Amino acid sequence: MDENEQRIAAALAWIVSALERHQVPHQLVGGLAARAHGATRELVDIDFYAPLDKATTLLDEIRPYITWGPRHHRSSSWDLVFVKIDYNGQRIEIGDTSSRPKFFSRRDGCWLDQRIDYDRATAIPILGVVVPVMPKDELIDYKSALQRDVDWIDIEQLSG
Repeated sequence: MDENEQRIAAALAWIVSALERHQVPHQLVGGLAARAHGATRELVDIDFYAPLDKATTLLDEIRPYITWGPRHHRSSSWDLVFVKIDYNGQRIEIGDTSSRPKFFSRRDGCWLDQRIDYDRATAIPILGVVVPVMPKDELIDYKSALQRDVDWIDIEQLSG
């Protein structure tokens, strides 16, 4: 494991441990979820969804690492409340499912609700941590709707 993967693994272990200790439902999404399903592209951050209305004690514990939020953010791709975390140089983002997040589907030309079914998550070991991950079919559909450059890379690697 190289230095970058060691940093990601340490941050992943830390945040998953905190989420579980505070009994906050969570699901890994984004590039690391794609990696859990077999993709290999370079990672930028660790992305989770969790209901932040159930995470008050978690947010209190991780407050020293929070660099932004939780706050509402709207871009060309997302309309959601989320929190940015920096754990020893590794960025982690947690989107809030209790605030009805939306994403813009370039495929469909409209905003869609980001529905996360925590019960459908697939427990997958990644970088030494067992994590509930967005199911592969949902991840491919989500990335097919977003249609960013990184999404096409992940789709190609997950479909190949």
